[in-house]
Amino acid sequence: MEANDIKNIWKSGIEGDIDRYSDSELNKMVVKSARKSIKAVYPGTIFRLIIIGVIMYLIAILLWSNRSKEVIFLDFSGLIILSVSYFLWERSAYKMRKYTYGMPVKEWLEYRIKQIEKSIKFNKKYDLLIYGCSFLFATGFYAFYQVATKMTPGLLNLFIIPIGLVIYLWIVRRSLNRNYRKTLNELKELYTQFEESNE
Repeated sequence: MEANDIKNIWKSGIEGDIDRYSDSELNKMVVKSARKSIKAVYPGTIFRLIIIGVIMYLIAILLWSNRSKEVIFLDFSGLIILSVSYFLWERSAYKMRKYTYGMPVKEWLEYRIKQIEKSIKFNKKYDLLIYGCSFLFATGFYAFYQVATKMTPGLLNLFIIPIGLVIYLWIVRRSLNRNYRKTLNELKELYTQFEESNE
């Protein structure tokens, strides 16, 4: 049964179509449809594989490379920051998609809508601060890495890395904001349809 079936059933407004499904089946369709919408807020499989690849690369470097203490410290710091961030991100994604069967679907949906609304409000309020700090932290980390490895950065690197980072953060920010709004609208529409079907 497709997740979009529930939208088609409700949009058709045909009672006979709704009656064909048990409450349990309708609940499953709602949860499946909501999970599909929530998935858009979190990066997909390719992003996960990249992060896991970088983590594995950092572990391999720490175990088998012969570097100075400063560089080892920076690699270890990068590994810790990336691992903790990835763990928290996966935990958040798991909690948002988790559904315990028997739990009222209406309450489950309400909670997800509130969480997405909170995230949108938080992002609106602290958006520039978060991305500004991310930019400063990343460029600072890059500068320390250059000093620790005793590499003399070329003028090209001094401009390309920060500009590339600004463009990347701008794309991520725009994409996330758009996905949060889209997910919120889809969840609210699903909630409305679910309420109408139970009237």
